[in-house]
Amino acid sequence: MDRPIRKVLFIEPRAPQPHIFSRVVIPRLGSVLLGTILEQRGCEVKVVVEEVNEPRYENLTFRPDLVCISTITSTTPRAHQLADFYRQRGIPVAMGGPHPSFVPDQSLDHADFVVCGEGDEALPELVEALNRGGGHEEISSLCYWEGEEKRYNPRRPFLKDLDTLPIPNYGLIHGWRPGKQQVISIATSRGCPFGCRFCSVIQMFGRQFRFNSEDRVIEEMRLNGSEAGHVFICDDNFTANRERVKSLMERMLSLGIKMEWSAQVRVDAAQDPELLQLMAKSGCYMVFIGLESINPATLKAYKKSQTVEEVRESVINFHRYGMGVHGMFVFGSEEDTVQTIRDTVAFSHQIDLDSLQYLILTPIPGTPVYDDLEAQDRFICRDWEKYDGHHAVFMPKQMTAYELQMETLQAMKRFYTWGSGIKRLLQRDWFFGFLKIHGRLHLKRSFEGKLGYFNQLKGHLFSLARAWRDRGLGKKRIRRVGIPEDIWQLSAWETGPREFLLRFLERLGVEIVREGLENGPAPEAAADIGQLQRLMTEVNRLQEKSDMILLPFWLGLENVRQKVRDLHQEVGQKLAPMRQMLALDFDRISFYNACMQLGLIFKARPRLIRRIYRQTQGELGGAM
Repeated sequence: MDRPIRKVLFIEPRAPQPHIFSRVVIPRLGSVLLGTILEQRGCEVKVVVEEVNEPRYENLTFRPDLVCISTITSTTPRAHQLADFYRQRGIPVAMGGPHPSFVPDQSLDHADFVVCGEGDEALPELVEALNRGGGHEEISSLCYWEGEEKRYNPRRPFLKDLDTLPIPNYGLIHGWRPGKQQVISIATSRGCPFGCRFCSVIQMFGRQFRFNSEDRVIEEMRLNGSEAGHVFICDDNFTANRERVKSLMERMLSLGIKMEWSAQVRVDAAQDPELLQLMAKSGCYMVFIGLESINPATLKAYKKSQTVEEVRESVINFHRYGMGVHGMFVFGSEEDTVQTIRDTVAFSHQIDLDSLQYLILTPIPGTPVYDDLEAQDRFICRDWEKYDGHHAVFMPKQMTAYELQMETLQAMKRFYTWGSGIKRLLQRDWFFGFLKIHGRLHLKRSFEGKLGYFNQLKGHLFSLARAWRDRGLGKKRIRRVGIPEDIWQLSAWETGPREFLLRFLERLGVEIVREGLENGPAPEAAADIGQLQRLMTEVNRLQEKSDMILLPFWLGLENVRQKVRDLHQEVGQKLAPMRQMLALDFDRISFYNACMQLGLIFKARPRLIRRIYRQTQGELGGAM
């Protein structure tokens, strides 16, 4: 790496799969902005945005001395592929963006450097260090190799004055052609004070808002806005400071700057009529709102700080001022059920959203949701390409992953209908009419593209029933299930879940055969030798009376979880030859999934089992 850094190539990898807005390419600002910074420092720069124009890299005439790759989680496999390609040719690679910022160790397996968080200052410092032959240890927010060891420098403070950054030069993008067909991004702030648990913005850009000055925003609108037919204001919450936005809109109107633009906002923006009027007059075509859920419990769990009624009113008010609304809902929280998804579709039609995305809760590294699911060992997929908001990659609480995946796709199909698209076209609403028709066509391709993953999730759902059949016991109907009474005490079952499981089995038409004394669940696990021996005796007696022997292990208390798992292993070893025995783990998070898998042994109909589960829940007052 002793060659001088004169030419720098930036790459923004393509998304692994298309989505509803794939036909509208909006380059992310990071690579363009950082490229502009290095260009102003004397480097020759090219920016490849693969969704704008993807070159054949081996034939690219631009020969870089340094390659910088910015990636989000879903584009990480492609980013690693590109990094490996250039490193094999002896060209150093630096990675940045949200994903490498939170998993730098993994990224360093494919790159020489990782810039964590904001790279506005760290990347130029890295180029300077490479040109002078050292000094990496002094660069805050940089992770790098030192010989055979990885080094992780501390993070630097967030950049205070955003006006010190140059106006991004979109002319650096490979294949970029300015014109009305293009969409460009403008950022007027960084940071977010809210704490949505599935979002990494705070970790990347801080909790405090930092704003560009009004003069700087106007200058960028004049310069870059003239090169595109539409401007997307990519702030995480453009209307966070309403008075600032009002002043900016008034300034635009007084200067005669009227352009078609859109922005991300929160529902509370619709509560200010003056703001809405100024947004509409200055050319706001549509707003993107994270509506997230119509389930109040889910909104609370997400820490969204909004109500369902506020969601409804916001859409009505934006429509009243002639602005379209793109709503984004996220399915899969601990409070969501299949019915939540279906009710959301009805709500979306009721408030007449112009377009939407039903997204699947995706645990992105750096978010509280990711940390929680990691600690609970609930991930079922580690393929980063699937972490795009369109794949179920973890085990939900009140649905199976297969149900979450299938119901989300069906919800999209119920919104993007042929009829809804034709209706918009008849109203001469060309953009949203064609968008809905495109959405319907996209969903057909999406289903075909996800068919392998659907089958994978379905296979996981039926895995227990299939394993039971493979043991030669699934061909005959199972009518009687033996459950030894001592299992309730040995694994410290709580009364509510225990009664729920028994009632659930009864509703499935299963006769429960009991053996031993019913003493009720103990407050703690007591896996002593005497009880374990008694359990073995009960199991032996149940063999002749039952078609199946079920050993349900409860993992409900953290302080006894490992003891119960050890007990499960010990019992399994002692009873391994018994072909008709099934040992199954339960806890409050996985309870629905465990019941579904157990139910599929008796009835190969997931919808029926789900209905029986909900009926049992209703009978026992929502015990689970």
